[in-house]
Amino acid sequence: MGHRIYVDDQLKPFNFEDADDYNLLDCLEKQGVQMNSHCRAGFCGACRSNLIKGEVAYPGGTPLVYLREGEILPCSCVPTSDIEIQTNH
Repeated sequence: MGHRIYVDDQLKPFNFEDADDYNLLDCLEKQGVQMNSHCRAGFCGACRSNLIKGEVAYPGGTPLVYLREGEILPCSCVPTSDIEIQTNH
């Protein structure tokens, strides 16, 4: 079983399955979560979200866009624990 993801204030969990989901953005979209996105590669910051709880990793390396503390880029990260995020849609 993958990591549980809680989105916005709904706290309706679903799982990130490493074999099926390339990154967090793909997983969120597959679950019907509306997200702003553009480059889908960590360059533009359009999908920037707040990480409330948990941890993520960037398998492709650190994104080029500037991130403030507590911000993540769902287009290029994967959860490494159960997470709670606040999207900026």
